[in-house]
Amino acid sequence: MAQIVNFALTSAGARPVFYILRMFCNRILGTTHHGTYKKVVDVPLLREELSAHSIRCIARDGVEIEIDIYEDLQEGDIVAETEQNVYAIKIYVPKKRETTEPPRKPKVYL
Repeated sequence: MAQIVNFALTSAGARPVFYILRMFCNRILGTTHHGTYKKVVDVPLLREELSAHSIRCIARDGVEIEIDIYEDLQEGDIVAETEQNVYAIKIYVPKKRETTEPPRKPKVYL
């Protein structure tokens, strides 16, 4: 079950500047493949991170999620839930960087 913890950061002991929402997950709550009636928020993970047992990542809406699960994750697994949102695993594939070499041009004789 996911546990929600709020942190308030203050500047010089004054009012809170902003809140950081942190969620802890210790089991898989379900999967989005069967459908859900709540808004799905992606939690992007690399393919190598799916088999890690302890992960700390940030969801697309800025919520920090700490996952401590002793089984492999799959795309679509629900790891956290609030009243409005469901946080599901999404496999992230980074874009390949373009080469910095200029393209080769054929030689023209004549």
